[in-house]
Amino acid sequence: MNIKKKITIGFGLLVATILLLFSLFIFEGYESYRRSLMRMRLQKRALAAQAYFHNRNEFQQSSYLFLPEQEELIYDADFKLLYSSLTKGGYIPSKELLKEALHDEVYFTYSSGTWEYPKEGVARSFSYRQQKYVAVVMAYDLTGRQTSRNLFAILIGGNLLALAVIVAVGFFFSHRAMAPFDQLIAQINTATVNDFSFRLVYKSSSSDEAAYLADSFNQLLARLQKLARSHEHFIGYASHEIRTPLTVVKGMLETSLAYDSTLETTRESIEKALYRLEGAIELANSLLQLTEVEGLNSNQLLEDINLVDTVFDTVGYFQEKYPLQKINLQFTDTFTESSSAVKVIGNTILLRTALINIIDNACKYSDFRPVQVEVRYQPKWVVIDVIDDGIGIPSEQLSQVFLPMMRAGNVGTVKGAGLGLTLAEKIVGIHQGYLQIHSIAEKGTTVSIGLPALLLDSK
Repeated sequence: MNIKKKITIGFGLLVATILLLFSLFIFEGYESYRRSLMRMRLQKRALAAQAYFHNRNEFQQSSYLFLPEQEELIYDADFKLLYSSLTKGGYIPSKELLKEALHDEVYFTYSSGTWEYPKEGVARSFSYRQQKYVAVVMAYDLTGRQTSRNLFAILIGGNLLALAVIVAVGFFFSHRAMAPFDQLIAQINTATVNDFSFRLVYKSSSSDEAAYLADSFNQLLARLQKLARSHEHFIGYASHEIRTPLTVVKGMLETSLAYDSTLETTRESIEKALYRLEGAIELANSLLQLTEVEGLNSNQLLEDINLVDTVFDTVGYFQEKYPLQKINLQFTDTFTESSSAVKVIGNTILLRTALINIIDNACKYSDFRPVQVEVRYQPKWVVIDVIDDGIGIPSEQLSQVFLPMMRAGNVGTVKGAGLGLTLAEKIVGIHQGYLQIHSIAEKGTTVSIGLPALLLDSK
């Protein structure tokens, strides 16, 4: 069921319920008024029964009977019938009712079999010459019942007519309200799966929900387009980077098989092939690591990171990997003073991986000149700066450094897969931090990792 039908049905049922409740209120209000009016009339007739003791002939001959099928009975205190105008088969009140009427007025109804609705009656006592009597008056409220029936028919017909009008109006307004979305759906149906340049066009004088939806959808398409281009570049470059060493290895092995005749030359060819394979394996591992990181989210990172130990451990790793590489590590005074009062939440292994990738780039692209690592604290953030004096990044390529498999045009023969910064950015993003790069070609690069720091209670 589409939204327009749901709106129409829901709106119709809501208004129909309101109309029904309102009609019941009107009908019950009228019924209450009719009963009270009829009871008041019967009370007056019962009080008029005292005239029976003043002049019986006049009482019986008078025009006392003027309600439809009015009947009256008069009993003494011993419930002996003194007067009756009942016709054959009329209603005889019980002694219990008469006893109750001696103390309080009793209103009752009973089915006469002649009329569609019950007849009504009142029994009440009165005193004459210090003797108590009970007058019982019964009648049928013909006018009130007819009015009640007419009112019921009017309410039913009016409700049905109003409901038909409401459904028609509801359908019109729901169709009109959903027209902008129908317009957007019609445009979406014409789009092709691989056309990320497609955009919704919606013109509105006001910023309504349809305009917001179109804008949000267009923003999503823009992000998907950017992602698709990134993936295309990634797949193309990755395929080339993996295929190249495998092709070279295949050629080396084929050449060795065809021409190497001594163990020494064969061993040399195998060593060259292994070197190329190591590069392909390293690239494949980086791709797998990137895929694993993309599947994580910040809710999975609940570890309290010891940032000092992590940085020291990373620097120690490079002292083993590049024994001649000099890394100047500095913890600023602001960090040292605040280190005991702040903590960073995340994953130590992932953060160490991001630092390794960034420092490794600083070492390789600065021709292993000294690299500066500085840890500082600013309100709500712990920042790690990695500074080198290397080849830098051309300004026109700075905006693309986080694309997978993207390498700057001035890297030359420096070994790399173009995945280090991509992986580092995703890891920092998972930690809800930021990664910023400031670089000048041929002068050096500064990479800043900002991690959110929680301030511990000083107490």
